[in-house]
Amino acid sequence: MEGLGNYQNVESKEELKRMNEDEHITHYWKSIQKESNETLGNLLGLNLVIHNSAQFNDVAKLLNKIRKDEPSKVLYFSLTTSYDHIKKGMNQDSLGKKQLHVVDMVSGFLLEIQDNIDCVFRKPPKTLAEMKIMMMKNIDRVKPDIVCVDSLSQFMNFTKPSDQDLQQLYQFLGSLKESIMGSNVKTIILLYDEKKGPMKKLPLIFTDLIIKMEVIKPVNPFVKQFS
Repeated sequence: MEGLGNYQNVESKEELKRMNEDEHITHYWKSIQKESNETLGNLLGLNLVIHNSAQFNDVAKLLNKIRKDEPSKVLYFSLTTSYDHIKKGMNQDSLGKKQLHVVDMVSGFLLEIQDNIDCVFRKPPKTLAEMKIMMMKNIDRVKPDIVCVDSLSQFMNFTKPSDQDLQQLYQFLGSLKESIMGSNVKTIILLYDEKKGPMKKLPLIFTDLIIKMEVIKPVNPFVKQFS
């Protein structure tokens, strides 16, 4: 399979079962603010973030906590939100000292849109193998410190993943982890939108940390709630 390096042979059902049988020991982070800041501040490696918010600003707040005081480049692969919408939703403090570079795969079909210094527009990849190829091309171009993919839920149904789905996911994760060795990339975040449904099989192998991010919006008591 093109783009998946040496991780093409996660073959047997027994191996897939072994990769997922220890779900109960997965490190979910969903704790107090002090712990969250320490965890994110030192975040390295390949990480899965399960979240419940579709708002870019909520993701930006998470990204901003990673080595917060260090100037760095963030390469953001967006399969869910257009660059135009991202710009409108950002404010001056959204990413602090971080410089944002976007690969917009939502607006890629619009011929009148031109690439610019902060964003390139591409058609969305159909598979994780194609996604990996696109990631490496843009990592070589931007040389980022942090890479974020939003979101894995565009590629497979994690609520009822098949053995083939899981095999392709492990191939993607293993190949990606191998490919970034020796590069500028210190942190990769793969987002999964939990509103698509709970992730039944957590990819423990090849991920360094699995984080659950819950965004709780305050309810205005003076606004009538409708069901």
